Amino acid sequence: MGVIVGHSTTRRRTVRTVAALAMAAGALTVTAGPSVAATAAGTAAASGCVTTNIHNVPSAREAGWTVDCTDRRYVYADVVVFAGGVADSNPSEGKWVDAGTTWQDLNVYPQTTPAIDHICVHLVSYIDPTDPFEQPSVIGHSCV
Repeated sequence: MGVIVGHSTTRRRTVRTVAALAMAAGALTVTAGPSVAATAAGTAAASGCVTTNIHNVPSAREAGWTVDCTDRRYVYADVVVFAGGVADSNPSEGKWVDAGTTWQDLNVYPQTTPAIDHICVHLVSYIDPTDPFEQPSVIGHSCV
């Protein structure tokens, strides 16, 4: 069991690193929904879930998403909140989303000093989050 926990921690650290790198590259939004190119849509379809909306409004301190799944998947959301250009917090959450259902979530983060000026949301899905060899499917990302 210790190996699985270690890999889960490594996976979360990797997700955070990817989010930070995308943030450093500038504002980036990718959603695996109907408007995405065929190759990205094919990848999303293979994952069993697609992100149809990412709501990301730093001035309102809000981040949210809508994820639709055709197969049962564990969906993990990693959020990085920046205040004054510095990563202030890294809230995350995950849940099982059943086949044919939607996970819609909206979070409002506490006010900070300096104020929140940037929020990144990174969404991935897993068939089995306890499998240390499974690579997560990226189903959405937005940095604003």
